[in-house]
Amino acid sequence: MLERFQVLQHASIREGMNVLEIGCGAHALTTVPLAYLVGETGRVVAVDNSRWRFFEEITSVTGLKHRIIPLKLDARELPFPFRAFDLAVLVHGIRSLKSEETMIKVISEMLRVADRAFIAESLPIARNERQRAHLELYNLREDIFEALFGEKDDLHYPTIEELKELVEKAGGRVIESGTFEPGLPHYLAYIPREYVERIKDVKKRADLLKRWDAAYEKWKKGAKHPPVGYIIAEKI
Repeated sequence: MLERFQVLQHASIREGMNVLEIGCGAHALTTVPLAYLVGETGRVVAVDNSRWRFFEEITSVTGLKHRIIPLKLDARELPFPFRAFDLAVLVHGIRSLKSEETMIKVISEMLRVADRAFIAESLPIARNERQRAHLELYNLREDIFEALFGEKDDLHYPTIEELKELVEKAGGRVIESGTFEPGLPHYLAYIPREYVERIKDVKKRADLLKRWDAAYEKWKKGAKHPPVGYIIAEKI
């Protein structure tokens, strides 16, 4: 949540804004900082299609629940007929959209319903061994999920150039972009070895177990957040 607060410092959020958050997730990691930043007169509409397990509990404990409107729906088809938000944000969620087609559709919807869109994602850059440890373990997730479930998830981090290209394909114009170093530990790349052990394909299982063991040895010594890229865009 501290890292999310750092990210949002680049989003030009002001008190009183109406903000749409795409992919709030079960832990409201971006939702809570957003609700704090928009102030008492602002509102955050938090959207997710399925992951709500701890959301209400976490937002209630923070004392900011009254600033948040949760909506369970598919972000590819937002139910707002007009531009209803000052800002739409997608933070560390582009990699969970599974396909370029879905990414473009979601970004297009963000640009349709908000004056501006803010997209932030970790970058595939390692400037030290601890960042490299994070990337090596995280980069196994796409292959593991595909071997287990037959479809990719937790895709590899995009480059800032790839993010810009997605925005342009969605009908947007990038008006600001940049990168920054969170300077924080980052252990969310971890995926239990038991997941890999459940892969039925013998060859894939053996290969991924070998890669997992090597990556885990580095990861457990200390992993650090890679650089984060962000983009602010508006509809052309």
